[in-house]
Amino acid sequence: MRKMHSAVRLNQQIRERSRDAKLVLINLPSPPTKLTSLAAYSYMEYVDALTEGLDRLLLMRGSGREVITIFS
Repeated sequence: MRKMHSAVRLNQQIRERSRDAKLVLINLPSPPTKLTSLAAYSYMEYVDALTEGLDRLLLMRGSGREVITIFS
């Protein structure tokens, strides 16, 4: 329940601060470690609440590590 509240609140902040944006980029939250149907359903509900009302949206998922190349 607490996570859903944070998803709704974050969604409100994104919509307020990005109302004129042509595209909104969001880093996906980490998926559940236990692959149960309830965990998967809860995860999708969280992502749905996080992205509600955002028209142009790109969801990304990274490894959480910086990548430094020779061209950086």
